[in-house]
Amino acid sequence: MQYYLLVLAATLLLAVDFSLNKVYQKRAGVSPAASFGFNAILGLFTAIVFFVINGFRFEFTTFSAIMAVAMAVTNLLYSVIGLKMLSAGKMAIYTLFLMTGGMTLPYIWGLLFWDEPFSVLRTIGIILILGGVVCSNISGGKSEKKSNKYVILGVLVFVLNGCVSIFSKAHQIEEKFVTVSSQGFIILSGLAKFIFCAVVLLFLFKKDENSVKALPFKRIVLIIAGSALIGGVSYLFQLVGAENLPATVLYPLVTGGSIVFSTLAGWILFREKPNARIWIGVALCVAGTFFFL
Repeated sequence: MQYYLLVLAATLLLAVDFSLNKVYQKRAGVSPAASFGFNAILGLFTAIVFFVINGFRFEFTTFSAIMAVAMAVTNLLYSVIGLKMLSAGKMAIYTLFLMTGGMTLPYIWGLLFWDEPFSVLRTIGIILILGGVVCSNISGGKSEKKSNKYVILGVLVFVLNGCVSIFSKAHQIEEKFVTVSSQGFIILSGLAKFIFCAVVLLFLFKKDENSVKALPFKRIVLIIAGSALIGGVSYLFQLVGAENLPATVLYPLVTGGSIVFSTLAGWILFREKPNARIWIGVALCVAGTFFFL
């Protein structure tokens, strides 16, 4: 029971993390400087948090570094797109695209390239999840009409977070090359994100220094630090859960739980009241995740 409670806490913390992302977007905007500034500080703080979690131990292998860079760049892309989605729509929709992509694509990739067994129930779950995403994005009138651009951004977030999960799992199951621990891999990914974003920020500063200076650093640093800490603790709880619960139980619970809690957080904190189609979409996605149990 205690491990299920840890997973529950992890999903609650994910909802808080997504909420902090929304707060950041409202305060700093979605300019290139704001997006890369967010990810630069987040990457650095994440590396520091996991360096502490890892017992102040830094690990490195060439293969892990390559995979960490790939995961960091992909994560960065969906984060930048995600800030734009949060500014243009509800947190519930963003979470639906994000979390379902992170669960659906690794399953499909596993069937195609990792010789994982086919499951009729999980295939039904995938269909329900995709149906939930489609349902939640059906427009209900002029006031709720979603542009094609917004839906395309959502699909990109879906695919990119799915790729992040694939890179992460590929690193964890690799047997031919020497790899670092899960914590060490997150440290490398955080550092890669920080270095890449810092270079881009330097370029932006030289091109238009006012766009960088305009960022309210004193207010946003605490938000980003909080996001790194809360996200780090959530991931730590998931690691503990992964050691004691089957993956087929852990990831559906994290996906379904984070979708529900993020929808509620958007409603309570940002007055983003879900309409009937969003609730149906959430219900379908949650139902779909339980077919993975």
